[in-house]
Amino acid sequence: MKTDLKFQELAVFIECSTGSTPTMETLKNYIDLMSTFGYTHLYLGLTDAYKMEGEPYFNFCRGGYTTEQLQELDSYAETHGMELRVNIQVLGHLHFLSQHDCYGPLMDTAGVLMVGQEEVYQFVEKMIATMSKSVKSRIIHIGMDETHGLGLGRYLDQHEYTDTRTLFITHLQRVAEIAKKYGYLCEIWSDMFYYMIKGSIFTDDGVVPDDLKDSIPENVRIVHWCYRQQTDEAFVRQMEQVRSICDEVSLAGCAYKHIGLAPDNKFSIGVTKHQIEMCQKVNVERFMMTLWSDAGAHCSIYAVLPTMFAAAEMAKGKAYEEIDKNKFKDVVGVAYDDFMLLDNLNNPFFKDLDNLNSTRSYFGLLSDMFLGSYDLMFDMHTNDAYALLAKKYENVEAGEYKMLFENYRLYSRVLSLKMNLGVLIRDAYHNNKADSLRKYATQDIPQMIEYMKQFVEHYEDWWQTENMAFGLEVHHLYYGGQLRRWEYVAKRILQYLEDGKPIDEMEREELLPSYIPYYGEDRCFEMNCHKLISRCGF
Repeated sequence: MKTDLKFQELAVFIECSTGSTPTMETLKNYIDLMSTFGYTHLYLGLTDAYKMEGEPYFNFCRGGYTTEQLQELDSYAETHGMELRVNIQVLGHLHFLSQHDCYGPLMDTAGVLMVGQEEVYQFVEKMIATMSKSVKSRIIHIGMDETHGLGLGRYLDQHEYTDTRTLFITHLQRVAEIAKKYGYLCEIWSDMFYYMIKGSIFTDDGVVPDDLKDSIPENVRIVHWCYRQQTDEAFVRQMEQVRSICDEVSLAGCAYKHIGLAPDNKFSIGVTKHQIEMCQKVNVERFMMTLWSDAGAHCSIYAVLPTMFAAAEMAKGKAYEEIDKNKFKDVVGVAYDDFMLLDNLNNPFFKDLDNLNSTRSYFGLLSDMFLGSYDLMFDMHTNDAYALLAKKYENVEAGEYKMLFENYRLYSRVLSLKMNLGVLIRDAYHNNKADSLRKYATQDIPQMIEYMKQFVEHYEDWWQTENMAFGLEVHHLYYGGQLRRWEYVAKRILQYLEDGKPIDEMEREELLPSYIPYYGEDRCFEMNCHKLISRCGF
């Protein structure tokens, strides 16, 4: 594939195991798009999204690919000029194993393996051997990120305390030795090195121990991930520190699709633009765009196509203002600016925002109409803004992405009633507006429930065109729970109007969220959906 790429590698990383597993057809379609944009490598973030011989509980009821399917994807990528690589986890992020007693002896904490235990390394070798049969690439990403609590769980029942750095390096050396048997060069994430050195990946100071570099196996290189805005100076400092640990370094940025239904292409593009410019200045020659699927994987991998296209164009040396939006439409079949409208599910007033604003629509949907306080942050015309936004989505010529845009239209219709309704109900209750309360209970809430049912039914159909069925049950619980709660709110209001008995949930002090300086109308970022629903926890 001919390209004027300024990097040795431009990769896309698709997470396939935290909430959703894309179908084979979806991954092939994405290979088509990414190869046309100019990407050279595709990483599948498998974690446990694959089948292992002799391990029936590994990946049980979570969706995953067989060896034969991975071989098929490998060949398909190759015919499109891309190299397929896999990411697995060989230390942390293995909490799914703790669901099964048969894996209990392998675990230190709920999500981290027991360092030094021989059965663990037999298990890890089985993982690596499975990948060796599945893809031809001899570069494998083995994760090892965010392994907090390493050595502080069951490890202490069997051993004396050992510091995190020693355990981490010991494990890395053992795994690298196993990988070497299969001819692999290993990649790992950078963050645990930062925690070992400085206590946080989000600080830029700290001194790298002189002997740390010598402890890194020769068949290991580091991928430094950073998904936030930085100054030039902070970026340079971090890359210098990573290089002081390992000569072979690449950078991973992010296309924000992992918090809620809506993407944040605008923010993603702004961060990516700076990162690509800085990579060129400090001679980092491998750049990766990650697509994560946290918090239920509500958002489609197609929703961030503008970010993926812009990143590829900027990686070729173009300024963002110079990217050819007509080429995007030729390839995707939908106008670039129309795709950018998907961001506005979290920015219905179309404000010019530079900060990450990824969960406004979640705040509005999940904030309880009796107990909520998050809805106090929003403009009281937000309902109207979502009604207009629904019409914008309806008018997009979306082609083969019609189902995707219809998700956003139907969701916007729900929010056109829900965003301000809790505030209105509480105002009517405390000011004895009986007619208003009756209207909310007999007209607005029933209409909102009907809108929600239509959204959920369509969302089910969309999900099964893009993902394996596993993971949809999570959304059924969230959305079904909302429907039942809304029915209760309407019923309880009507009971109050009939018997005058106070509504306990309404007889309380009304407070803004205690961290309001951070959250507000134009800055909504919360990954914990439970917190938005209830203060009681579940």
